[in-house]
Formats: sequence, C-alpha cells, structure tokens
Amino acid sequence: MSERKHEVSAFYKFVALPKEGITELRERILSAASRLNVCGLMILAEEGCNGTVAAPPESLAEFRSVLRSIPEFSDLEFKNSAAHFKPFRRFKVDIRPEIVTFDGAKLQPGPGTGQRLRPSEWHAMLESEQDLVLIDTRNTYETEIGMFRGALDPKLTKFSEFTEFVKSSEIPKEKKILMYCTGGIRCEKASLEMERLGYQNVFQLDGGILKYLEEYPDGKFDGECFVFDHRVAVDSHLEPSRHFKLCPHCGNPGDRGISCVKCGNSAVICKHCAEQAHRISCSKNCAHYLLTHL
Repeated sequence: MSERKHEVSAFYKFVALPKEGITELRERILSAASRLNVCGLMILAEEGCNGTVAAPPESLAEFRSVLRSIPEFSDLEFKNSAAHFKPFRRFKVDIRPEIVTFDGAKLQPGPGTGQRLRPSEWHAMLESEQDLVLIDTRNTYETEIGMFRGALDPKLTKFSEFTEFVKSSEIPKEKKILMYCTGGIRCEKASLEMERLGYQNVFQLDGGILKYLEEYPDGKFDGECFVFDHRVAVDSHLEPSRHFKLCPHCGNPGDRGISCVKCGNSAVICKHCAEQAHRISCSKNCAHYLLTHL
C-alpha cells in the first residue's frame, strides 16, 4: 500500500456560538489553516461547527489541537481516514444559518438529546435483534454506492425531504428505530424530528458510518461510503475509492467507463447520465455540443 500523503478528519459539534464572535473565530481558523497548509471546508453557524479537513499527518494533528483550544470545541471528536493525494483544492470557512441544512422545525441538538449507540453497541444490536427498523438518512447518490444491510432507503434528493418520508412511511410509532448517516450529523436532527413526530424509541449511530468502519471494516456495511471531497468515496477500510469517480456532468459518484462520443477521450460517468446519449461524453462542453448536434 502506498504511503499516506494526507490524513483526513471529519468532525462536527452542536454548540451555541455567539453571533458577534463567529467572524473573529473564522479568521482565527483561517490563519491556522494557512500556517499549517490545511485544505478542506469548515462551516460555522450559531448552532455549532461542521467540517472535513486534510493535511499531512503532523500538520493535521496540530490543526486539530488548534480547534480543540477553542473553548466551545474542546471536546471535538474526529473521524480520521486516508488520502493519497490532496483531497481539496483549498481551505474555506463558510458562515451559514445552519451547519447541516434541514429546513424543518427548529431543532437544536446538544448534550442530552438523542439516544446514541457506539459502533460496538450498534453492531451487537444488528447481530442480535430482528424487530427493528434501520433507516439511512443520506441522499440517493450516497445510498446507491453503499448501505447497511437491510436498511430502508428514503430516496432523498435533499435532507429537507426527510420529514415527509417519515410521515408517509407508516412505520409504527412503537418500533425501535436505528438511523445512520456518514459522520453522524444528519442523525442529530433526524432523530429529534422523529421524536417530534411521536417516535420515542429512536437510536442513532454515534460517529456514523465512518466511525463504524474504523472498528468493523468487515461488518454489516456493504459497498463504499461517499465522502465530500475528491476521493469520492472510501472503502470498508477507509481507503480512497478505486472504483468511483465524480461524474463530470452531475458531480455524483460514477463507475461507468466511456469513450467520449465527440472527442474520444476516456471518462467515467454515473449510471444515470449514461442513460442520456449526449452525456456519453467526457465534459459538460462535449455534452452541450452533442445535445445541440445529435
């Protein structure tokens, strides 16, 4: 296996941040990232932080220490994986209304909210219990390349559709519900939303798929896990995908190798774009040409 050139850390925390201090906090984080040659994306909002960052291991370890030196982030937990190349072009800190967009009822996760299962508890429950409902809270382009065995796929195109899925699902209110996502952040709000809708036996996978795969690479998760950087996905051992590339037309994971109808260049596109004649092409420019000339 080739030497790891970059380490990647994903993290989030729901914590109240003072509105008047977020801009100053952003500048502090940008300065540290520049000094340590960190790339990635971090989101700040009044409800907390969410991010995925990457750097050579020594630099990333120091950057994690910088983040933990911020009082509100002192107990940040990181999900770590590998990249054999720089997985982001640059570093960016966005200030947004929410760290994960839900567009539903005002939900504020925090200490004491949600029932969490550590990966070992989650694995044991999947092994021993039959009468439960397992729900994947991610979007379809993520679920199509990997899911826990037996999980329901809500077929979401955006997270704000989750509420309608629950309302129309007819899942009995007394059922034990287990839900999961990539790193845990979506489930923080999804579990509260299910409780708001009358479900009281709701559990979430603490740390998400990424934390589970750290402990159970050959466990109950089948396929690969989509990640929001240029690795596209990671396999069960948290190594960068060798199978999927970003489709040049829609940006979703693709595994269909093609020769561009216009210019002959090789490319990898997704299965949905492969169903459209003009997208049997290597780029949006070639696709536009084919669309107007076919």
